[in-house]
Amino acid sequence: MLPSLKEGDIVFFKNYKEGKLDPKPGQIVIFNHPLKNKNLIKRINLVNQNSIEVFGDNIEFSEDSNKFGLVNNEKIIGIVTSKLISPKLKSFFNSKR
Repeated sequence: MLPSLKEGDIVFFKNYKEGKLDPKPGQIVIFNHPLKNKNLIKRINLVNQNSIEVFGDNIEFSEDSNKFGLVNNEKIIGIVTSKLISPKLKSFFNSKR
């Protein structure tokens, strides 16, 4: 599968609060890496009671549950709702960095 998001894409997301927003397979989620001090964006493959399994869309090159296992729900930051697709607006935001 081709990646839905590319580096530099701007995404909008809903903050995750356990019990308020249930993660579902197929959704794209932002979370804290379980082993490293960084955030990742991946697609949910499987949902358990207290954890999720995530895979990157470009699975051949992805750092995902194949490498670090399940992600505890406490690590979830948010669920992506949409991405910015306007090239002009995207370049404006990237130039402000």
